[in-house]
Amino acid sequence: MYYPIAIMYGSPNINIFISVFNTNINESADFLNNIPILYIIPSIVLIVIAALALKTRKYLPNIKSVALIAPFLLIVLFNPLKVYSTTNSITSESVRFTLFRFANELYQSYKIVVASELKMKQLMAQPSTWAPSLPANDYDTYIIVIGESVRRDFMHAYGFSIANTPFSSTANGLFFQNYISAAGSTQASVSGSLVRRHNGELQHNNNIINLAKKQGLSVYWISNQGSLGNDDFGVSQIGKQADSVTFLKKGEYDAQSFSDRDLLPHFQQAIVEKPSAKKLIILHLMGSHSDFCSRVDHQYDEFFISKKLSCYVQSIKNTDNLLAELAQTASSNHKKWTMIYFSDHGLSAMHQEQGKVVNFQHGDRSKQNFQVPFFITAYDAKQRKEIHDYRSGLDFLSLYAQWTGSEEPLLSDKCDLLSDMNCHKKIQVINFEDKLVDYDSLADLPFTL
Repeated sequence: MYYPIAIMYGSPNINIFISVFNTNINESADFLNNIPILYIIPSIVLIVIAALALKTRKYLPNIKSVALIAPFLLIVLFNPLKVYSTTNSITSESVRFTLFRFANELYQSYKIVVASELKMKQLMAQPSTWAPSLPANDYDTYIIVIGESVRRDFMHAYGFSIANTPFSSTANGLFFQNYISAAGSTQASVSGSLVRRHNGELQHNNNIINLAKKQGLSVYWISNQGSLGNDDFGVSQIGKQADSVTFLKKGEYDAQSFSDRDLLPHFQQAIVEKPSAKKLIILHLMGSHSDFCSRVDHQYDEFFISKKLSCYVQSIKNTDNLLAELAQTASSNHKKWTMIYFSDHGLSAMHQEQGKVVNFQHGDRSKQNFQVPFFITAYDAKQRKEIHDYRSGLDFLSLYAQWTGSEEPLLSDKCDLLSDMNCHKKIQVINFEDKLVDYDSLADLPFTL
């Protein structure tokens, strides 16, 4: 049953369990719908073989049983005995026999995620240690839009052939040409961006929500991604610390699917209430989450290679149109607004037909899994400037502090992240095993027609 997932995402790992902890029935259906039939057929064959094997029995004399079992035991025990001969110890990782290794990887990944969840909740209960100065600019409304699964090279604003970004292609502001996401999956990337990391550990008590509160901002969290109630983990737990919290999906087994445009009324309400307060409004989109065609009601303006890629291109266009509406809403309410848009992660080629990529999937092994759009625009932006030096999602909080014109001792960064200054910093990303790896060590697999 795990075979199709293994082909797509590899052996059981931490990221898979985090995804399981944060999913609902609709997202599960989208995930299953994204699995190619060719990946499912071997699983069916294996199940049939297993059923036939269980049905077919043959008595063997003891001597023949020993002759069959002994080589099997030698194969299973070979690696543990080899390890023991050099280390004088045996661990569960020493047993490399496939069935045992599979069960052990499941258990170890599950154990790490449960321990991480417990530690996160303990940290969230502690007070933050932020001590920021107040924002030192004239903006009264800060907007952060977190997109989903958008590859930078599939946006017209970044050179894609189809004009699917009318707003971001013409808006003024700062456009980062080499922004690298923190991770290749939503939970790890958004948490890695919005929570301070110190000595390799996330300090969940020091996150963007309580940082903004200490800046004197009223904080709104408006999400089209799920909330699981008391069992929330990761990003939704962070969002729930805001002054005003809206989750369109509650995460129940029958959770309804919503369009990102359904966030607009809640954004409008956040804009108009507390007229004199300075605000941070964070919107978390479903964006281009697979299944892509589910995001766009199976309708697209222009065909591109395959139906799924056509839907993907359209989903990016729909997000761009939403950004335009957010900007228009803020302007029509006479707000002095500034807005950041970025995607949580990119995607990699999933499989090919006749040499062409026809679909995308999550991954952590190619640079394209982390190459995402990031730009800042504002009501008073007068020119369009490109920043070509590399910036990391792991430094997002430092960038946020500079964007709001605030100084925070825990985020001291001598580099001006909002300029084209070369920070001479090695870019790292979080892989599916929750480990930091060098971005430059990843394969470069650009999309080609």
